Amino acid sequence: MKNFLKLEQLALLIGLLFIYNQLGFSWMWFAILFLSPDLFMLGYLFGNKVGAITYNFIHHYAISILIITIGYFAKNDTVIMIGLIFSSHIAFDRILGYGLKKYDGFKSTHLGNL
Repeated sequence: MKNFLKLEQLALLIGLLFIYNQLGFSWMWFAILFLSPDLFMLGYLFGNKVGAITYNFIHHYAISILIITIGYFAKNDTVIMIGLIFSSHIAFDRILGYGLKKYDGFKSTHLGNL
């Protein structure tokens, strides 16, 4: 089952990269911002619960989809670009087995333990 979920995330990542390319967004910005959602791991400096909440906030697809939607209705390509990059980051993390975090530690995720 895990392999099927990883394959699903790979398909999503490929689709997101295709859309990103079709919209003509900068690959330089993609490279610069791709790992930026992981800055939310800094929440772990304040304990496992705060870390899990901050990490999960930005690593939840609903947030990146909301960012894309706001960008669309605001007619702001930069916001759409950021949402696509964050969604791509999430898909990449899921392929590697990094899921949403549980409160008992960084290695405990909704996809199992790392």
